[in-house]
Amino acid sequence: MQYDEAVFIEDSETVTFHDIESGYTNRRPVSDVFYNDPKPGSHEAITNRDTLNILADAISDVGSWWCWYVGDDMLQLEFCDVQLYDETKTEKETHTTDVLAVRFCGHVFAVFLDDLNDNNWHGRFRDDDSILYPVDTYDMAFDDNKEAESLLNNYKNRVSVKDFKGAETLAAAKHILCARCDKVGFIVGGDEIEIIGKKGKYTEEEIEPLSRKWWEYWKDYWRLRGTRDALPKDYACEVTIPVGKEEPQGKW
Repeated sequence: MQYDEAVFIEDSETVTFHDIESGYTNRRPVSDVFYNDPKPGSHEAITNRDTLNILADAISDVGSWWCWYVGDDMLQLEFCDVQLYDETKTEKETHTTDVLAVRFCGHVFAVFLDDLNDNNWHGRFRDDDSILYPVDTYDMAFDDNKEAESLLNNYKNRVSVKDFKGAETLAAAKHILCARCDKVGFIVGGDEIEIIGKKGKYTEEEIEPLSRKWWEYWKDYWRLRGTRDALPKDYACEVTIPVGKEEPQGKW
């Protein structure tokens, strides 16, 4: 009786929110449980090319493709182990962003690619949150038609998930995101790009400072590693090892 809202999980794609006091019920995508907008209908579109390049590197250095969802005019891919500093965590926690969603709005499209002998890998992937597809290091790109076309021709199988008609779709797209994940890949896009995390939407101005702050955190992680002041073990930092440093704790 202390709560004023209940959430009922219906299936792998939708949940029902029920406001106990008013009796109002609303069915929404599962992703909205974790990535609900503070102002419904508001947009914080990301358009700057430099910002998108920073974001692609932050995701693809050691990150993995974790989940996807497609609606009528919204498409969302979610990634884990993203090298943006998470300011919502406490001092005793790791500060790598655990999960980040890239959302496309408007006229969206998606094609998934693979070299597998499995016609429904993408369906199981959508429904099973234990499956991860590590992104090939720095092999992700925003708004790069040539890279998207190359990727399209590098896999033997194509699954048109949402309104994809080949080169025609790529030529008309306002925004594109593509990436290789070893034996699978994706090309998605839409009219606008939004970035959503645990705290809500990111503005364009937040991405670069959070990337820079993560790398400062990485330096501190390795400087203090093995000392009594060592930071909590962080997968993203552990696999991003300083190059040419016999003594990671040394001066930078």
